[in-house]
Amino acid sequence: MANRVVSSSLDRRPYTVVVVALALLALTLWSTYSVVANAASDFLVTTLAALVLPSVLLATILAGAAAGVVAVGMLPWRPLLSGAAAGLAVGLLSMGGMLVAYHHGPAVPYVAAVVAVTGALGGAAAAIRFLEAVIAGIAGGVAATALGLVAAYFQNDLVDLFGNQETVGTMAEAASRLQLTTSVLSGVLAGVVAFLFLRRTGLALPWPVYPAAGAAAGVLTLVATLLGWLGRLPLTAIVEDYSSFDAQIIYSRLPEQVNHGMIVLFAGAFVAMILVGRTMRRP
Repeated sequence: MANRVVSSSLDRRPYTVVVVALALLALTLWSTYSVVANAASDFLVTTLAALVLPSVLLATILAGAAAGVVAVGMLPWRPLLSGAAAGLAVGLLSMGGMLVAYHHGPAVPYVAAVVAVTGALGGAAAAIRFLEAVIAGIAGGVAATALGLVAAYFQNDLVDLFGNQETVGTMAEAASRLQLTTSVLSGVLAGVVAFLFLRRTGLALPWPVYPAAGAAAGVLTLVATLLGWLGRLPLTAIVEDYSSFDAQIIYSRLPEQVNHGMIVLFAGAFVAMILVGRTMRRP
C-alpha cells in the first residue's frame, strides 16, 4: 500500500504531469528533428545526433517516469512491472521520434535501443516507495528541464547579458556564467516545485521525503547523462573517423552535463529541505 497514491487531491495531478512531460518530450523531438534531419551531410547528421541525444533521453526518462507513476497507481500490486511497461511505451514513442530525425547509419539500432531502455528505466523508478515523492520529483524535473530549454532558446541574448563582448575569451566566460546560473536556477525551481507539490497533497510525509523529491530532477538528469554517454559512444567513434576535433567537442560535453546534474541535485535537495524546515513547528 505504500506505493499507492492515497490522496484524492493527487489523483488528477499525475495525469497533468504526464501531459506536460509528454508535451516536453514532443517539443524536444521536434527540435531534434529540425536540427538533425536538415543537416547537409551524413557526417553532420551523426555529429548533431550525438550532441542532442542526452536532451532526448532526459525528456524520455521524465515522461517515462510520469507514465510509470500512473501505471503503478492503477496496478499497485505489480509496481515494477507496470511502471517499466508504461515507461517502455513512452520509450518506444520517443524512439520513433528519434528515428525520424536520425534513421540511417551503422549506429541507428544501438541508439534506438538506448532510447527505448531509457523510457523503461524511467517507468521503473515509479516502483520506489512514496509514489507521491516520485511524481513531485518528476514535476520538479519537468520544470527544471523547461527552464533549460527556455535558456537555450534565448542563449544568444543571454550570453550578451552575461558579458559577451564578441571576443573568444568574453564569449567563453559569458557562456560559463550562463551555464552556472541556469543550473542553479534549475535546481532551485526543481526544489520549489517538488516541495509545493508535496505540500498540496495534504499528506503527512516524513521530512526526508522532501529533499529526496527535490533532488530527483538532478538524479534523473545524471542518469540521462550517463545513458547519453553510453548511447553516443558509437556515434562519437564515427565522428572521430572524420574529425578528431569534432569528436573532442562531443567528449567535452560530458563533464559539463555531469556538473549541471550535480548542481541541480544538490540545489533542489537543499531548497526543498529549507522550505520544509520552515514549516516544521518548534517544540
